[in-house]
Formats: sequence, C-alpha cells, structure tokens
Amino acid sequence: MTKSPSEIHACLTNERIDYVGQLIARVRAENLDAVEERDNGWSIGCRAHAWVCSEILQQEEDVPWLSVVDPSLRFISKIGDVEFSFYKGMAEKPKKNIITRAQSYPELRQTLLFDLPIPEKLVWVYAVETDLEGITTNIEFFGMSGSGEVIASRTVPIFDVTANLVDVNNTESEPVELPAASPSLPKIRKDKTSDSEEHDE
Repeated sequence: MTKSPSEIHACLTNERIDYVGQLIARVRAENLDAVEERDNGWSIGCRAHAWVCSEILQQEEDVPWLSVVDPSLRFISKIGDVEFSFYKGMAEKPKKNIITRAQSYPELRQTLLFDLPIPEKLVWVYAVETDLEGITTNIEFFGMSGSGEVIASRTVPIFDVTANLVDVNNTESEPVELPAASPSLPKIRKDKTSDSEEHDE
C-alpha cells in the first residue's frame, strides 16, 4: 500500500493535487470539443498538451502555490516546492524520460515507509489515461523513485458532479392528484384461441 502524497510533502494536499488534475481533464475536454475534420490523432494530442501548458501558465498568476519551472516542451511545474510534470499514458507504464527527472530530497532519508526509507530521489507526475476517442478516463498523481517504484499516489476525482439541491417544500414536490383508472378485463387474444383449436384437431 502506498502513502498519500501529503504524507511525504505537506504542500501536496489533496485539494491542490485535484485542482491541477481537474484542470488537465477540463482543458483536454475543451480541446476535444474544438476538433475539426482536418485534425488527426497527432494534431489533437499536440494541441491538448499545448492547451494544458498554457492554462497552467495563466493559473500561475492567480494561484500562489502553483508555478512553472520550465515552460519548454518538457514543461515542469511546481505545487508548492515540489516539481511535477504530466504525460498521456497509463500510470503503470511511465515514460523513461519522466523517470530521469527525479529530484533529490535529502530530508526524506529519515522518513520511514513500512520500516523502509523513502528514496531520496523522487519524481512527481500526472498520468492522464484516455480511451480510443481521446476522452480522459482517469488521472493518477504519483511519486516514484528513479527505478520506477511508486511510493505515493492519489487518483484525481474527475467525474464528481455536485448534485443540484431542490427545496422539498416547493410546489414541484407536492403530490399530484390523478384520476382513478377505469376498471377493465383483460382481452382474450384470438390468435391464441385459433392456435389451441388447431392443435386439438
């Protein structure tokens, strides 16, 4: 069982992790809405990456704990003091170039995880999983060692929808009187009668 990210870094709260993850999911959905006939999988994927990067750059101005370290195609950001990146793919199969970005955290040497020391070098990343149509189906935020071992993780809730509350005392919820149904006997189907007569012969 892995730890939660906040147990390793206090700045990696669930709220902050979910904020960025839901941002990624929202922007990717907006990108799909803008697809036209001239697009293909490559152009859609490139634009989705660019749109997410641009959105994080804009959010950096208003969100004090969110910052951008490297605005290039590698695009590395920070939640608090912790760098993170993102990629499209399964969490179980992180890309090799992601693993090589592991940061050194000397303070983790003294932290114990199931009686084992947490690796000093960790990389934090969002894995964005999609279906064949490019719709985001799952987002995992996790920290892993340079060898690819996942130390901490969180699944971002991207399908949570707040229900609309309705006042139970309004007129819409009051009982409605309906006219009584008129009694009637079930009709005997002629085809059944004819079938039985044919078998009797």
